[in-house]
Amino acid sequence: MCERYSQTFEVDELIKRFGVKPPSMPVHPGYNIAPGQTAAVIAGGIIKMLKWGFIPGWAGGEIKEGFANARAEGLASRPTFRTAFYKSRCIVPADGFYEWAHTAGEKIPYRFERKDKSLFAMAGVYDEVTGTYAVVTCVSSALVKTVNHRMPVILDKEREKLWLDMRASNTEELLPVLRAYDSALMHGYKVSSLINSPEHNSPECLKPVEE
Repeated sequence: MCERYSQTFEVDELIKRFGVKPPSMPVHPGYNIAPGQTAAVIAGGIIKMLKWGFIPGWAGGEIKEGFANARAEGLASRPTFRTAFYKSRCIVPADGFYEWAHTAGEKIPYRFERKDKSLFAMAGVYDEVTGTYAVVTCVSSALVKTVNHRMPVILDKEREKLWLDMRASNTEELLPVLRAYDSALMHGYKVSSLINSPEHNSPECLKPVEE
């Protein structure tokens, strides 16, 4: 799963990294972004501010609590996400995500990021009508699997344009990009239990703690 992530770079870095136009509203760094919060996504060559928790436009108010995640395995066929998969894919910019290990009844939070601490692109889908999005997840890499069996799909740079190209609709071309990111390019470490509450949104959330 992916229930928390961070995007701590200033908006100028987002614009430079993803080659998009400036947003029409402020974008603030987030150290502990949680479902239900509004955050930046990349779609249609611009930065959009959407709510994390996907609700399809056709739901007509039937779905009250949105889906934070969309499983890659059923993305093209599940009715909830099928239209978004073909017509409204997005990138969720991040510089780290959090997962929880369960040990002796205790939840222990870990942070995973690129070794160079750079921005990366998580695959996402969104709905323009409801203004919501979901992060696509896949079976975890060897690194993340030590903590959780699911992780967000992190797109290789050469695949980012394909994911954002709405002219691309061939599942045989799109679905293979939804795989676990190379463990050799990432590292993970234990962080403070501060991350457990979405109310905590500060650089303290990123700091490692002793094992």
